[in-house]
Amino acid sequence: MALAASAALALLAAPGPSRAERPPVHVDADQVQVLYKQRRVVFVGKPLVRLTREDAVLTCRKLVADNDAQGRIRRAVCTGEVRLTRSERVATCEVATFDAQASTVVCTGNPELRDGKTVMRGEQLTYDLATDQVVMSQVKGTVVPGPGDEPVPPRRARAGEQGGGPP
Repeated sequence: MALAASAALALLAAPGPSRAERPPVHVDADQVQVLYKQRRVVFVGKPLVRLTREDAVLTCRKLVADNDAQGRIRRAVCTGEVRLTRSERVATCEVATFDAQASTVVCTGNPELRDGKTVMRGEQLTYDLATDQVVMSQVKGTVVPGPGDEPVPPRRARAGEQGGGPP
């Protein structure tokens, strides 16, 4: 169980020069299976596996983590009712793949991003945990600007002026 806990600690940890500087990750799972020869840890939840780091929470039914020779997670795949929550942003999908080196979570299988009243759906969603940026392909949805985010309407040209830009 100690290996499973240490492997899970790296899953959502922010990139940094040493483990001591990384924020702690809390794991809540019904069952853990450690496959030492395959360098793999499998977490199963009833109902869900929950990994929490600061303001980031990843939940799913099953999480399979592949480790490097030092026991650090290099890649983890989360399946079943996947939900990544950070601040007011919530990403949901069928499968999420965490890449430790890139510090990204890639969501496939009907990914959806909710940020306040904004709802976007697409084919693939990539959440960069280091920069707190989301990129989504083949997007459809509704964008609802927050207070102060409203675009400034273009100024109409008055009679005799050229164009509609600033004076």
